[in-house]
Amino acid sequence: MTPLLSEADPKASVEGSIDPLGIYAIADSLAVRMIPGVRERQQHPRFLTSIAVSLSICSEFPTDLIAADGISEPWQVFEWYLVEGLVRTTEERKQLRGLPGQDKAVESIKDGVPLSAKRYLKTPTVFGFHGVYRALARDIEVERADQLGGTGSDLANAWEKEQGLDGFFGSQDGPGKAVRRRLIDAILDGLDKGCVYREKGWPDWKFFSDHLGIYDAGKQESRVINQALLNPTSGCRKEVLEILISEEGRRLWAEGPSERRFHKLLRKFASAKLKDLLYAIDLYEKFSRFLQDAFDDVLHMLSKPQQRIKPNELAGLPSVKLAAEKVPEIFFEVADSLAPFNEKVRFLESYSSLLECVADSEWLEKLLEHHRRVQHLKPPAGKAPWFDRFDDGSCMIRTGYIRETGGRHDDSYVHAYRTASLWSFSRDLGLVK
Repeated sequence: MTPLLSEADPKASVEGSIDPLGIYAIADSLAVRMIPGVRERQQHPRFLTSIAVSLSICSEFPTDLIAADGISEPWQVFEWYLVEGLVRTTEERKQLRGLPGQDKAVESIKDGVPLSAKRYLKTPTVFGFHGVYRALARDIEVERADQLGGTGSDLANAWEKEQGLDGFFGSQDGPGKAVRRRLIDAILDGLDKGCVYREKGWPDWKFFSDHLGIYDAGKQESRVINQALLNPTSGCRKEVLEILISEEGRRLWAEGPSERRFHKLLRKFASAKLKDLLYAIDLYEKFSRFLQDAFDDVLHMLSKPQQRIKPNELAGLPSVKLAAEKVPEIFFEVADSLAPFNEKVRFLESYSSLLECVADSEWLEKLLEHHRRVQHLKPPAGKAPWFDRFDDGSCMIRTGYIRETGGRHDDSYVHAYRTASLWSFSRDLGLVK
């Protein structure tokens, strides 16, 4: 075999950050309580099958085995092969929508070098498909303690039969046994070399698109995932999903994906536990919208001249005036609604500086200082604020944060509460058309 050479990744260093007001964490906590395991970036439940296959194959290796690069574990090497295999052998690019890391694979193939830690995602444990879907895999027991869980075994068995790969799991003979052995050998070589170690003509590249294509889950495979998602013991996921795929839920979501409108429908049928969650989400999102619109309008106004502007000019923005009035007005109601979910203390500690009824200009100063503090506390060593302050108190936006538009000024949620992910799951699994 001709040696496959790797090369250094191009350097890219751009300072940036998200969540400039620190409002995401509480919203995420509420979303996790309502729909455990499901995350915003999740779109396609068939990655759960890929994780089941990965767990089974990687159980062949010692738990402490690391690749020659000193960082990559067997599951990571499997992920490189799967992503590159799907990119190499999927004929229509639209069939790769939602595949984490595909752009990296495209670049590597174009450059003629294999995928490796340097050529792949910077944080694969978070942004690769294992990272994106791991929480759900654990919640529905596809994985348990880094091994196949009960759902994982059921999923693997259904997949093996429907794909005609008898022998892939277990000790019986069948066409899947040889396929499994070749995949294990490929991963062993990848671990030894610290990169994908198969050339473009490798016949088993087709395995990934033929048997683990993102949109190609079989009926039995889909049924196993459906049953796991509808587990009534896991938060309120069953309630939410059943209403979403009901006739009324489907019609409402198809009219336009508004989580506020969908949650209004949910409240008509919700259990007491879910109603409390929806009440807290509703209030927290009103609070978040006031803050976000005021901050976005400030950024927009600072962007127009791209020069220094004093806070008293910014304080005249209608959204700043509204937030200065409404945030103190609803502050303690929001805090009390979060108490049943152990978020009241965090809310009070994070936003108490904004609860006083003060002049608009003074409240804006508090908002700007809140943003500065949020940025300062971000790991690992803090982030710079999105605008610079000068001795006279004036502000000037930093180039990377210039905005062409301001706030939304509507009742839409600032954050996502997983309905879009559940809808995408439902489409893939045949629960809705």
